[in-house]
Amino acid sequence: MSAILRLCLDLNIWCGELIAEQRGRRGTAVQQLVEIARSGQSTLGPVQIIISWGMINRLRKVYVQDLQIPGAIADTLLGAIAGYAALGPAGMNPMLTLGGTGVVPLTDTEDAHVLETCIAGQAHILVTANFKDFLAGDVKVLEANRIAFYPFPKGQLLIGHPYFMAECFRQGEIIPI
Repeated sequence: MSAILRLCLDLNIWCGELIAEQRGRRGTAVQQLVEIARSGQSTLGPVQIIISWGMINRLRKVYVQDLQIPGAIADTLLGAIAGYAALGPAGMNPMLTLGGTGVVPLTDTEDAHVLETCIAGQAHILVTANFKDFLAGDVKVLEANRIAFYPFPKGQLLIGHPYFMAECFRQGEIIPI
């Protein structure tokens, strides 16, 4: 693994963190993962968030339409997420990732876009609560509903469920990638 861990949080992680905050919860797996994104640091070392403008735009739609967050507040939250990426240890702004290339073997276009963003950003880890939605093509499941690997030309992507990944970060250990 490189000195900087490249981490992509699926949209459901960002939404789950916001919902947990609204409900007054503390210390949930998604809150821990988003805090790692915010700080750019973890028990495994520096963390660079991998995210695309397409993911941010989709997240805005979910915040405003589904979670009923006022547009101005949603824009502030999304600006902060873009800032986490730009201010991360690798200083990577959100990427412009074009979808529909047919390279990724997922039928759901939103999930395919997330996976394409991971590949474009050479992410090491994708955390998603929709684990099963990413099981296609060359994905190798190591433990059902918890962890899998997706090989791509410049490496491989660990796909992990948030409970599993939060525990990995708490322990400071992860399967070698």
